[in-house]
Amino acid sequence: MALLKPTRNTAPNFRFSCYGLTHTGLVRDHNEDSFACVPEQNLWLVADGMGGHASGDFASRMLAEQAQKFVRQQRLILDETASRPGQATIGSTLVSLFAWNNLAFVMWAGDSRAYLFRSQRLSRMTEDHSLVEELVRMGQLDADKAEEHPASNVVLNAVGIENNLYFDLEYSEIHDQDLFLLCSDGLYKDLSDDTIEALLKAHADNLEQACSKLLEAALEAGGSDNCTVVLVKAEQAD
Repeated sequence: MALLKPTRNTAPNFRFSCYGLTHTGLVRDHNEDSFACVPEQNLWLVADGMGGHASGDFASRMLAEQAQKFVRQQRLILDETASRPGQATIGSTLVSLFAWNNLAFVMWAGDSRAYLFRSQRLSRMTEDHSLVEELVRMGQLDADKAEEHPASNVVLNAVGIENNLYFDLEYSEIHDQDLFLLCSDGLYKDLSDDTIEALLKAHADNLEQACSKLLEAALEAGGSDNCTVVLVKAEQAD
């Protein structure tokens, strides 16, 4: 298990606290997830590597480490893929949160997610770039059956898969006491949105405890994948 101690930074209208945890889970033997909190840039992200063992770990770790420089690492990951004979794919999903003045911007590629917990209600800010999400969108699959589908792990977009990378972007006006959750698919594969919402209702005042409870619940539900959670709380600045 890896963790990041709570940090606090300030935007013109808000101050932010954050906490993050990552765990290998109970099925896989290697953690390909990474996360980063960059207080000086009001930036937080979660990356879920693909490619197996050191390959996926390389991709997600590069994104997390280079978040300190706020630069894209698409070319570096593609070059690493080319340098490994027989390696089909090295890539990583990415979901990031960037705060500017009173706005929160979420950018993502793949199926790592961002949620907003506001006024005791949880809402999803992202749409998965995945095959099952497309099937749901086309009405060919019920949303509550998506994670049980045999192709639930098929991602249609991620950093390092193709030269033509695209990101989706969503934004929201920040409210006092807003709580943003960034996570890899290892969280929502094992926990429903209702369960995540209930845990945040119970522990939103303590980010460290909230992260721990979310991770513990995912492990108790099976720990079927690497699991990473990052919580970012906004408070009105004086």
